[in-house]
Amino acid sequence: MAKRSIKQMKRRQQLHKRILITMAVVVIVMVAAGIGIYRIRVVHRREAEATEAKKIEQQETAKKDSTESQKSIKKEETAEERLARVKREAQTKNYPKDVIELLDKNPETVDFVEDYETKKDNPVVENIGADYVEGQVPKLIQWDERWGYKTYGTSLVAASGCGPTCLSMVFIKLTGDASITPAVVADYGNQIKAVDDENNTLWTFMVQAAEKWSINCVEGKLSEEQVQAELGAGHPIICSVGPGDFTKIGHFIVLVSYNNGVVEVRDPFNKERTEKTWNYKDIEDQIMEMWTYSR
Repeated sequence: MAKRSIKQMKRRQQLHKRILITMAVVVIVMVAAGIGIYRIRVVHRREAEATEAKKIEQQETAKKDSTESQKSIKKEETAEERLARVKREAQTKNYPKDVIELLDKNPETVDFVEDYETKKDNPVVENIGADYVEGQVPKLIQWDERWGYKTYGTSLVAASGCGPTCLSMVFIKLTGDASITPAVVADYGNQIKAVDDENNTLWTFMVQAAEKWSINCVEGKLSEEQVQAELGAGHPIICSVGPGDFTKIGHFIVLVSYNNGVVEVRDPFNKERTEKTWNYKDIEDQIMEMWTYSR
C-alpha cells in the first residue's frame, strides 16, 4: 500500500511538472507571438509613416516646382506681357472696373492690381513711415498698397484719390504729422461728402480739409511771379489741372519748388512725372485753379 502511494505521488508530481512545463511553453509562445505581432505593427507603422512622409515630400516638391515654374514664367515675361496677363486675370476675377482701368491709365499700377485680391482688405498704415522727411513734401502715390485699397466715394483712393493724396502731402509737410495719410484725408472727404457721383473730389474740399487740420488756405490762380514767391516761402500749391501732360480729364498735382522757370511737381498718380522737373510755361495753361497753403 505504501509502495502504491509513493508511485501515485510520483505520477502526480510528474503530471504537475508536465502541466507547469506546458503552461510555460504556452506563455513563451504567447509572448513570442505578442512580440511578433508588435514587430509587425511597428514595421507597418513605419512603412505607413515613410509612405506619408514620401507623399508630403512629393507634394512639397511639386509645390516648389510649381512656384519655381511660375517665377520662371514671370521672369521670362516682358513688361507688356505681364500687363496683359494681369489685366486678363483681373477681368476673369471680376475686379472692379476702376481697378482694371488703372492698368490702361498707368502701367506702374500693375503690382497694385495684381495684389488686389490678397491685399484689398488689409488695414491701412498709421503713418507714411520712411517717406517722411522733416520739412519736405513727401512723394506719395495714391495707388500705394498701404492706403490705395481704401474706399473713396464709391471707388478707391488708388483710382480717385488724387485730391486726398495731394492734401496729405501738403499737410504732412506743413504740420510734421506723418499720420495724415491719404487714407485719413479720404476718410474725412467721405464723411463730409466731398466726392461727387462720379468720384471726383469737389474743389471745396481743398479749403474744407485745410480748415479741419488748422492750415491756412488761399484759393485763386497766381501769376508765375507769385508762384515763385509762394514756393520760395515754403508754401506748397495744389493745382487742379485739365487735359494735357498730367491727365485726359481732370487731376490734382502739387507744386513744390520753383527755380529759374522750372518747377518741381508731385503727381500722386505717376512716379515718373514726379521724378522729373517741368518748365512752368509748359504747364501753366493746363492749370484750372490753385490753392496755396501755409501755417
